[in-house]
Amino acid sequence: MVRTVEAETAGSSFYVSPAGRSTGDGSAANPWDLQTALSGPNSVHPGDTIWLRGGSYRGTFFSSLVGTALNPIVVRQYPGERATLDGINSLGNNILTIGGAYAWFWGFEIVNSDPNRISAQTGPWPTDVSRGDGYASSASAGIKLINLIIHDAGQGVGSFSAATTAEVYGSIIFNNGWIAPDRGHGPAIYTQNIAPSTKRYVDNIVFGNLGVGVQAYGSTAASVDNLY
Repeated sequence: MVRTVEAETAGSSFYVSPAGRSTGDGSAANPWDLQTALSGPNSVHPGDTIWLRGGSYRGTFFSSLVGTALNPIVVRQYPGERATLDGINSLGNNILTIGGAYAWFWGFEIVNSDPNRISAQTGPWPTDVSRGDGYASSASAGIKLINLIIHDAGQGVGSFSAATTAEVYGSIIFNNGWIAPDRGHGPAIYTQNIAPSTKRYVDNIVFGNLGVGVQAYGSTAASVDNLY
């Protein structure tokens, strides 16, 4: 279960803006740019919240934030504003890749606004369509995606075996993928998991994706154990 808002906001607050800078201090008056905040500044500790001010954050981003199981770091859209991560011109790279551990990502939008979603190539990695995944996991533990809107990416969520004890909760994931001569590609959720951890997908809304809705795909190198 997702814990109460009060539990996540007991620590310090920091701020990110589309006009923020790497030389900022993360204050409301002098915010960071998004990648600087996700790189884990020394001033950010477990239990803190990083607020995303409204606007479009264009590019691709990697999070190395490290919280704890009891005190995750929360990256959250600022109340009453709309924060969008836009992976246009991502050249097929993931819009948001999450490493680190015990970080929660809450309430914002992830999209690729490139209108091209028709490929002349078959297979899962076309070079003529530049739609990277909305979210993809690196080696991480305790990552949660909460109430996100993920759409028009390559696939919505790619959560693989290296991401343990992950959860996607209350998110809307739609219109992901592309059309190719062989079929539609790009599921809403592509997942794997390895025991003993459990990976949870709870109360999400999934529709209109050009591949399948949810695909748990295993092999001799990738397990699909303990999926809820």
